[in-house]
Amino acid sequence: MMDGAPQDAIQVWWIFLAATLVALILIGAFVASMIIQQRRFVATTRAFAGRLLLAQEEERAWVARELHDDLIQRVALLGGELEELARGDAHAGPIRLMGLHEELHELAGEIRRIAHRMHPSTLEHLGLPAALEQLAAEFTDQGLPVRVETSVAPADVPEQARTPLFRIAQESLRNVMRHARADGAVVRLMPEAGGVLLEIADGGNGFDPGSASSAGGLGLTSLRERMRLAQGRLSIRSAPGAGTTISAWAPGESGR
Repeated sequence: MMDGAPQDAIQVWWIFLAATLVALILIGAFVASMIIQQRRFVATTRAFAGRLLLAQEEERAWVARELHDDLIQRVALLGGELEELARGDAHAGPIRLMGLHEELHELAGEIRRIAHRMHPSTLEHLGLPAALEQLAAEFTDQGLPVRVETSVAPADVPEQARTPLFRIAQESLRNVMRHARADGAVVRLMPEAGGVLLEIADGGNGFDPGSASSAGGLGLTSLRERMRLAQGRLSIRSAPGAGTTISAWAPGESGR
């Protein structure tokens, strides 16, 4: 009887030791997994931040090019025209003034275009449907026919969702122009599940959304991030040769 007690104690000790080792292994694996996930998250965040900064720099470079290569030179030419007009023939004055007036009108249009790209005032004053109509007209003028279909009143679009949804439409249509080789695009804005659904569809060459290059692209990453900040969701339906449909849903005021 006395011999059995030490044996039982040894068995209990070994069971306790094994359980402790298993617990330590599980804890170590959990900690290692958390460290790996944290590093991946930090790396992903840094990569996205880097791509976002690159996009901002590209946007600033575009504005600088527009101002330097076009607007500033046109202003300088107008200044030269005015100087020549001040020293020139009085009879030619009215004709040249009409030309200068037209040039100033075109110049004002270019400035409005740049300002609208940076921040559309229509979005603030008239709402998302009107801003989408204006955006469609701009892309149509650039050679991509865009049709807008909306069954949503401006007041039905939550304020916090207006800018994200507009930027998604803007970036999506830019991608259609650059990559899709489509004859046109359709922008739809409709109520959906207590919120607002925006769809941008084209019949272009499409792509594989699951490919590494597509999934990691700055454009799609920024679109998803915009909807995440608006507490909404974004989905992409596309396939090579089958066009692309981008859907962005944002919750209504009561759904937040």
